[in-house]
Amino acid sequence: MTDDERLGALFRAAASDSAAPEPGFDHDSIVRTSRRITARRRTAVVVGGLALFAVVGVGGAIVLPGRTAGGDAATVAAPMHAPEGPSADSRAQRKAPPPAAAEGGPGVLMAPAPGAAAVGGPPPLGPGTTQCADRQDPALRAVVEEFLPEAIGAPEAAVTEECRPGGERGVNLEVGDGGTAGLLTVQYLPPGAAPSPPEGAVTAPTASGGTVVVSTRGDGPGAPAPFADRLHPLVTQLAPRL
Repeated sequence: MTDDERLGALFRAAASDSAAPEPGFDHDSIVRTSRRITARRRTAVVVGGLALFAVVGVGGAIVLPGRTAGGDAATVAAPMHAPEGPSADSRAQRKAPPPAAAEGGPGVLMAPAPGAAAVGGPPPLGPGTTQCADRQDPALRAVVEEFLPEAIGAPEAAVTEECRPGGERGVNLEVGDGGTAGLLTVQYLPPGAAPSPPEGAVTAPTASGGTVVVSTRGDGPGAPAPFADRLHPLVTQLAPRL
């Protein structure tokens, strides 16, 4: 006889023993006890899941141990937090209008601001420092030669002995433009000086608040003037440097 057969015989003998006590449970009590245990387990699962939900506090889904009626894992969806709105400062920056464009329409040459220098270049030359204006100012000539290379090495033209105000600067050169010879005059007037340019001269306000006057005349009455077609570009280049 095997062990299983001996155990079966013992259980059958115990069941048929009239002196054995009545069992303390039946089928209904077993079902009720099972339901209570199941309910307690489900309560513990829900309480644990809610605690986890409170700690996480972020968007997403939290899978809890347990099963739904369909046999799938129970899921509690956590609320999605809306992204924080932009700060008041950033909103104000977005609403701020762009910097105003420089005044003046297309093709209008605006005067440089007083004291402004050419981008990446030296500060403006500004007024002279001598008691009488230097009519052959070397600093002004260096700027002229930078934008008009044909003036490099040109001889100085004769000038009067008039004592002009010391804040003025001047350059007077005998120049040649191809086969056209003549006189080139560049004059810088300090702030506040009223220019009275000769006929055909081109003027412009400068970065230091003064005025630049450029003119040419031919070598003799009725002779063509050198660089007559380059005066406007030259003045445009000189103004930010003076």
